[in-house]
Amino acid sequence: MYESETPTPRRTTGYGRCDDCGRSVLYALTTKHRKIIAIDPPEDPAGNQAVSVRESTYWTRQLSTDRPIAEEREVLRKPHVASCPVARARIRKREAAARRTAGRALTGVRPTPWRPR
Repeated sequence: MYESETPTPRRTTGYGRCDDCGRSVLYALTTKHRKIIAIDPPEDPAGNQAVSVRESTYWTRQLSTDRPIAEEREVLRKPHVASCPVARARIRKREAAARRTAGRALTGVRPTPWRPR
Protein backbone atom coordinates (compact mmCIF):
# COMPACT_ATOMS: atom_id res chain seq x y z
CA MET A 1 0.00 0.00 0.00
CA TYR A 2 1.05 3.53 -0.66
CA GLU A 3 1.29 5.95 2.21
CA SER A 4 -1.54 8.10 0.86
CA GLU A 5 -3.93 5.10 0.87
CA THR A 6 -3.31 4.27 4.53
CA PRO A 7 -5.52 6.35 6.84
CA THR A 8 -3.72 7.86 9.79
CA PRO A 9 -5.25 7.05 13.17
CA ARG A 10 -6.69 10.03 15.01
CA ARG A 11 -5.12 10.83 18.36
CA THR A 12 -6.93 14.08 19.13
CA THR A 13 -10.50 15.29 19.25
CA GLY A 14 -11.81 18.45 17.66
CA TYR A 15 -12.80 19.73 14.25
CA GLY A 16 -11.27 18.30 11.11
CA ARG A 17 -12.04 16.89 7.66
CA CYS A 18 -13.38 13.45 6.78
CA ASP A 19 -10.64 11.32 5.20
CA ASP A 20 -13.12 9.87 2.70
CA CYS A 21 -15.39 12.70 1.52
CA GLY A 22 -13.54 15.82 2.76
CA ARG A 23 -16.51 17.30 4.63
CA SER A 24 -16.04 19.12 7.92
CA VAL A 25 -16.53 16.79 10.91
CA LEU A 26 -16.10 16.83 14.66
CA TYR A 27 -13.94 14.04 16.08
CA ALA A 28 -15.08 12.96 19.54
CA LEU A 29 -14.05 10.26 21.99
CA THR A 30 -16.75 7.73 22.91
CA THR A 31 -17.40 7.37 26.62
CA LYS A 32 -17.98 3.62 26.47
CA HIS A 33 -15.11 2.26 24.37
CA ARG A 34 -12.77 5.28 24.23
CA LYS A 35 -12.66 5.29 20.41
CA ILE A 36 -12.60 8.42 18.30
CA ILE A 37 -15.53 8.71 15.88
CA ALA A 38 -16.54 11.35 13.34
CA ILE A 39 -19.69 13.36 14.05
CA ASP A 40 -21.47 15.93 11.87
CA PRO A 41 -20.84 19.40 13.39
CA PRO A 42 -24.33 20.99 13.18
CA GLU A 43 -26.67 20.41 16.08
CA ASP A 44 -29.53 18.06 15.20
CA PRO A 45 -32.46 17.41 17.55
CA ALA A 46 -33.04 14.07 15.76
CA GLY A 47 -29.45 12.96 16.40
CA ASN A 48 -28.52 9.98 18.56
CA GLN A 49 -25.12 11.18 19.80
CA ALA A 50 -24.92 13.41 22.88
CA VAL A 51 -21.72 15.46 22.58
CA SER A 52 -20.10 17.35 25.45
CA VAL A 53 -16.78 19.09 26.10
CA ARG A 54 -14.80 18.30 29.24
CA GLU A 55 -11.29 19.61 29.83
CA SER A 56 -10.83 20.58 26.15
CA THR A 57 -11.76 17.05 24.97
CA TYR A 58 -14.90 16.31 22.98
CA TRP A 59 -16.82 13.32 24.38
CA THR A 60 -19.81 11.53 22.87
CA ARG A 61 -22.24 8.92 24.05
CA GLN A 62 -25.05 7.20 22.23
CA LEU A 63 -28.52 7.76 23.60
CA SER A 64 -29.80 4.63 25.34
CA THR A 65 -32.82 3.46 27.30
CA ASP A 66 -30.97 4.29 30.53
CA ARG A 67 -30.16 7.86 29.41
CA PRO A 68 -32.56 8.66 26.52
CA ILE A 69 -32.18 12.46 26.44
CA ALA A 70 -29.31 14.92 26.33
CA GLU A 71 -28.19 15.97 29.78
CA GLU A 72 -26.76 19.26 30.99
CA ARG A 73 -24.09 20.68 28.67
CA GLU A 74 -24.72 18.03 26.00
CA VAL A 75 -25.73 18.72 22.41
CA LEU A 76 -27.44 16.20 20.11
CA ARG A 77 -25.69 15.47 16.82
CA LYS A 78 -25.64 12.72 14.19
CA PRO A 79 -22.67 10.43 13.46
CA HIS A 80 -20.91 11.29 10.20
CA VAL A 81 -21.16 7.74 8.88
CA ALA A 82 -24.92 8.35 8.48
CA SER A 83 -24.36 11.19 5.98
CA CYS A 84 -21.00 10.35 4.37
CA PRO A 85 -21.57 9.24 0.75
CA VAL A 86 -18.32 7.24 0.65
CA ALA A 87 -19.13 5.38 3.86
CA ARG A 88 -22.64 4.58 2.60
CA ALA A 89 -21.20 3.07 -0.58
CA ARG A 90 -18.74 1.02 1.51
CA ILE A 91 -21.56 -0.27 3.73
CA ARG A 92 -23.68 -1.20 0.69
CA LYS A 93 -20.74 -3.16 -0.78
CA ARG A 94 -20.22 -5.01 2.50
CA GLU A 95 -23.92 -5.89 2.77
CA ALA A 96 -24.02 -7.12 -0.83
CA ALA A 97 -20.98 -9.32 -0.22
CA ALA A 98 -22.61 -10.74 2.90
CA ARG A 99 -25.76 -11.61 0.92
CA ARG A 100 -23.71 -13.33 -1.79
CA THR A 101 -21.80 -15.48 0.69
CA ALA A 102 -24.66 -16.18 3.11
CA GLY A 103 -25.56 -19.54 1.52
CA ARG A 104 -21.98 -20.80 1.48
CA ALA A 105 -21.78 -21.34 5.22
CA LEU A 106 -23.82 -24.53 5.00
CA THR A 107 -22.32 -25.91 1.79
CA GLY A 108 -18.75 -26.33 3.02
CA VAL A 109 -19.39 -28.39 6.13
CA ARG A 110 -16.48 -30.58 7.21
CA PRO A 111 -17.02 -34.32 7.36
CA THR A 112 -16.83 -36.07 10.72
CA PRO A 113 -13.33 -36.96 11.88
CA TRP A 114 -12.03 -40.30 10.64
CA ARG A 115 -11.89 -43.00 13.33
CA PRO A 116 -10.51 -46.49 12.95
CA ARG A 117 -13.04 -49.26 13.52
